[in-house]
Amino acid sequence: MTSTNPTLAQTLAIQSQIHLPGTAGRLLKQIRDLERVAPLFVKAGLVRSVERPSPINARVSGIATRAATTKTIGGFLYGAAAARCDLLVEHNAVSTAGQDSACEIDDINFENQSKRLALAAMRQAYELADRAVVEERARMIFLDTPLVMDRSMVPPSDRAGDEGYRAAYEATLATVQAFWAKHRERLFPWSPSGPVIVGLASQRFGAIVQSAHQDLRLPEGRSQLLPTEGITREHLAALDGMREAVLGVGERRFVHGILGSFTRTAAFRMNVHAPRMEPGAVVDLGVIGLHFRAGQTTEPRLMQLVGDAPAWTAEVIDDVVGLTMALTAVGGTASAPLPVQLAERELNALAPFLEHYSRSVARELKQREIESVWLSDFDLGT
Repeated sequence: MTSTNPTLAQTLAIQSQIHLPGTAGRLLKQIRDLERVAPLFVKAGLVRSVERPSPINARVSGIATRAATTKTIGGFLYGAAAARCDLLVEHNAVSTAGQDSACEIDDINFENQSKRLALAAMRQAYELADRAVVEERARMIFLDTPLVMDRSMVPPSDRAGDEGYRAAYEATLATVQAFWAKHRERLFPWSPSGPVIVGLASQRFGAIVQSAHQDLRLPEGRSQLLPTEGITREHLAALDGMREAVLGVGERRFVHGILGSFTRTAAFRMNVHAPRMEPGAVVDLGVIGLHFRAGQTTEPRLMQLVGDAPAWTAEVIDDVVGLTMALTAVGGTASAPLPVQLAERELNALAPFLEHYSRSVARELKQREIESVWLSDFDLGT
């Protein structure tokens, strides 16, 4: 008997014709909402242009991190590495001024693999930043990781089998705490001439969105915004009634829509917006976040800074963001300041090395040579 049921190709063709007008209509509405809302954010001061320094004269360091895994003997091996590149820029002429690196290789369980590797990346980035501060390598140090840990990174305390994850978390927590306890007084803004520690990330688009549409007309909501940005209740009046439009656009598309070339959002207090971050001792110092876009072809990035008002003024933040934009010479989805990009190139060797290491481990396990060496002198000690 011949079946009359449609094929998948026929079903897809039918569904596309049915849903195409609705999909196009929704996207057009979101574009119209963005065109209506974006100027209001500029008028309210929540989005502003940033001047880039010219010429550039700076000593900067960029720290990039990467992790890779490979299967071996029914499990996984991982490699986590970080590289630091120091640059000296004099009248736009760029020269390298030093480098550093860190790595670790071990076996890992599949469960919580991504979070454990993210913790390793943050710990190694801070280790390289620590040496950069001690050696006085740069006036600005970029980390391609967040400066503090989101609460979701905290491992559950009542689940067995997460010993490796918990150990990684405790090690990262101790490293971050030790860095700020050791260097806080010599870092900006506590030391006006000290190096600036900048955390760069590409996610968490919802931070400025939630700060912008939720309750900024109330004192509790305005406390999320950094007071030195000079945004008042009168400035925010233009956003009245924009909540539904913002919610309908979606976080990622919204941030892409309101940020043009060489612009940033107003800085907001991440420790007020998301108070359950760790380590608590660092979060208590204040954690500032803002989104910026270095060019039309670059992705918006989230910048994190430690500290609070009144030390972090709008002018100082503009200087930090402006230099960051000026150093972001290459666009694309993976755009980053030049020292971070150069550090990332050093990490290309990680994956091939891990594959070689995995084959070596498999060969040793197969031949059992390591076990034979361990047991060869066992009887001599009895």
